[in-house]
Amino acid sequence: MRRYNPKEIEPKWQQVWAESGIYKTDMSRTADKFYVIPMLPYPSGDLHIGHWYNFGPTDTVARFRRMLGNNVLTTIGFDAFGLPAENAAIKRGIQPAKWTYSNIDSMKRQIAQIGASYDWDHTLATCQPDFYRWNQWLFLRLYEKGLAYRAKRVVNWCPKDQTVLANEQVVGEDNVCERCGTPVIQKELEQWFFKITDYAERLLDDLETVEWPQKVKTMQVNWIGKSQGALIKFRVPDTRHQIEVFTTRPDTIYGATYMVLAPEHPLVKVITTDECRPRVEQYIEETSHKTELERKEGEKHKTGSFTGAYVLNPATKEKIPIWIADYVLFSYGTGAIMAVPAHDQRDYEFAKKFNLPIKQVIMPCEDDSTNPPKEEFEEVERPTVIVHLLDKSTGKYALLDWHESLEGITTAVMGGIEKGQTPEQAALNEIKEEASIKDAKITKKLAWVTGARYCASHKQQNRKAVAYGLVAEVENLDNQAEIAASEKKLHTLVWVDKKEVLDRLTPEHQKLVWNQLWDETSLDDEGELIDSGKYTGLSSAEARDKIVADLAKEDVAKEQVNYKLRDWLISRQRYWGTPIPIIYCEKCGIRPVPEADLPVILPEDVEFELSGQSPLTHRPDFVNTSCPECGGPAKRETDTMDTFVDSSWYFLRYLDAKNDKAPFDTDLINRWMPMDHYIGGIEHAILHLLYARFVTKFLHDNYGLDFEEPFKKLTNQGIILGPDGQKMSKSRGNVVNPDEQVNSYGADSLRLYLMFMGPYEQGGPYDMSGIAGSRRFLDRLWVLVGEFLEAEGPNNSKDLEIAATTHKAIKKVSRDLGQLGFNTAIAAMMSLVNELYKIKAETGISQSTGWRFALETLTQLLAPFAPHITEEIWESLGHDSSIHISNWPLWDDKLVAEEVITLAVQVNGKVRSEIVVAADITEEDAIAAAKSDEKIATQIAGRPVKKAIYVPGRLVSLVI
Repeated sequence: MRRYNPKEIEPKWQQVWAESGIYKTDMSRTADKFYVIPMLPYPSGDLHIGHWYNFGPTDTVARFRRMLGNNVLTTIGFDAFGLPAENAAIKRGIQPAKWTYSNIDSMKRQIAQIGASYDWDHTLATCQPDFYRWNQWLFLRLYEKGLAYRAKRVVNWCPKDQTVLANEQVVGEDNVCERCGTPVIQKELEQWFFKITDYAERLLDDLETVEWPQKVKTMQVNWIGKSQGALIKFRVPDTRHQIEVFTTRPDTIYGATYMVLAPEHPLVKVITTDECRPRVEQYIEETSHKTELERKEGEKHKTGSFTGAYVLNPATKEKIPIWIADYVLFSYGTGAIMAVPAHDQRDYEFAKKFNLPIKQVIMPCEDDSTNPPKEEFEEVERPTVIVHLLDKSTGKYALLDWHESLEGITTAVMGGIEKGQTPEQAALNEIKEEASIKDAKITKKLAWVTGARYCASHKQQNRKAVAYGLVAEVENLDNQAEIAASEKKLHTLVWVDKKEVLDRLTPEHQKLVWNQLWDETSLDDEGELIDSGKYTGLSSAEARDKIVADLAKEDVAKEQVNYKLRDWLISRQRYWGTPIPIIYCEKCGIRPVPEADLPVILPEDVEFELSGQSPLTHRPDFVNTSCPECGGPAKRETDTMDTFVDSSWYFLRYLDAKNDKAPFDTDLINRWMPMDHYIGGIEHAILHLLYARFVTKFLHDNYGLDFEEPFKKLTNQGIILGPDGQKMSKSRGNVVNPDEQVNSYGADSLRLYLMFMGPYEQGGPYDMSGIAGSRRFLDRLWVLVGEFLEAEGPNNSKDLEIAATTHKAIKKVSRDLGQLGFNTAIAAMMSLVNELYKIKAETGISQSTGWRFALETLTQLLAPFAPHITEEIWESLGHDSSIHISNWPLWDDKLVAEEVITLAVQVNGKVRSEIVVAADITEEDAIAAAKSDEKIATQIAGRPVKKAIYVPGRLVSLVI
């Protein structure tokens, strides 16, 4: 029998596929089209395991769909512009173009090892003029529509290299440039932007139309950051200046006790008093050395400076101080906030640090879920104390287990505040009554009042408690008197450890008070207004509308929708990127390059000077040109485009990559798009995907695309870690070289192991011994086929058993692979091989119809995962055409019927157990089996089942 030798088989089939053109796509056939690609890779020069983890499984999806009968297009290209190539050129003294093209050639050779079914007629490299010409075309289309514009923006600036840096290029505790080590500053520069904010609402709404991971959708929703609120004007007394603030919580305006401006806010220099100016200017200088990312992270350690100026709170008409602080960014909102420290954690921490006023104006007040108000009782408002009494001798806290109508409810010591009493006096009085302790001392009082509505059935009334939380202590219980019988009838006093209190307390309101007593934070949730003038007593929702409406009458407020999303900054003061097609003329101003003059070619032979400026600034043949308007001398823009522009539409160009008349043929695009399945890392969940969606919507509006979302389905693969469980890194020495693994085990073994190591979305550590298991599986299949081919005569005695086992595998693999359950699909195939070996051990292997069916079917099931070995086996079994264009096997339902099934059992919507029952069980028997399960019986003991639902084959749901 011939030995399985991947080194021989894999190059053979890669050559056959390349010469036969088996993976070339008929672009005219679109009725059954399926477009699937991995995300565009950067040509780093060496494929790593992370590349394989994206490319291999994506190819498996493509091969599976091809065998299902789809006309599949899958291809790959190279995201070839960007700073890494420029840095490499500076370091090595070579041109970025040479470095990049060399890396692309290397990657192509390595990609061939994977055995991917790419149609290379559709590939591209973004650094080639036949691609970036259309980046420039896109820029001009956006410019025509007013969606590409030039404006000033604060950026990270390296004074030595004279360039803008992205946040990730600012490194170390001292915020230095990763290229030269110079401290980075914040600088205002003229930059080019794409007006993505015009599409903010559509970008939000259309997330509901795509099959994407919920985590990605949530990340985009948060990044866009839609806020419904109000724009409110605060007047600076004795000046003509007004400061606008956007807030989502106008209901808290009576609690605004100071204002904070971003240090860059233009009014800072105007309103700062002479006395405060030196410190303010020093603070602005310190802030200029922080990146935007640092300032966001720095919210944990508040810094700031008082300007000496004040504004009038338009609601209270009181003067409140104006501060500056770096946790407020000028690029977000209006660059100013009304600070409400009682109801915003950032403001609360700032106020605490700088001893600024804190005023509560919202009181949490909800119905108690365990003891809600009853319709038959009237509501009475009652000032209340909730006091946690500590016995210092034991470290235990007092709780009350209530009886009679409140049976099952546990609370802290509590009671009403009588007229003339302080909360402290009322608390000590309740301790005397309910615990018979006279010498307790109040040690802590919560800063906030909180509220709750509940039923005091023993008083025949509903109560709205306005509660004061306190902590009291008693040295020991020696002086505790006998608790009165009247109190014992109502409740039992118990003493519990501190760690038990939260679990024992029943009312949610009292849990809030307990948590706040030990970890006091701002009250950020909505509630009921207090100390807010005529709005006191309104709910937050009611108050918001009324306050804004009343302030609008004074022309100091209006409703407004705001977004955190900012326009897309595309300017890069770097060389290796798409030239921005703009010309500057002293006479005519800014002028776009005429479309007929595209592409503006990026020179590939440049010199990098020590100044760090873009080499383009030192190329007169590039910079100097003629004005397209007047014909006079003019200068070209030397900034280049952000590489996210390349990846925002490359998937459209793939479909028509050779078109030299247009970026693509619109009719062709409309037949092939939107993309059926897009696969790549979660690290691109926001920017790349958001920009791709924006550009697609723009082209829909202006260039005839009849779809608005580019990707129907999105899958994010997990991250492959090193064998030590840490992120792969050369510095850690835990990088796994895929070339070495291919050389030792074969590409099919590596593909198979990467998909078998765990759920695709989770990733995990690369186990060096794991690939050996995948290789053993392939060896075992190879041996089975070899023994079958050498067997003599048919033995049909086990054919039915073989068929049933095989059909079950078909069903399992088909369903799991359809949901990208690669690991469980592979496990099913391994199980089938094990079963076949068991049958071989019992009766031997023969040339029966059953054995042939099993081995051919298993080979087909494995083909998308391990394309080389399956092609070789398919040929050895006598087939003339490729296995990869054979029809995917179908299962026979009669042969896959299960005798038993597993049902989930829910109680009040939560899965509490699983039961194994007969596959043909009736609804009545399924519900009875669920109720009798030991875990479920405990859950429902003594409580009537109000409703029982049986979902055949899936679950039983009980409502109690």
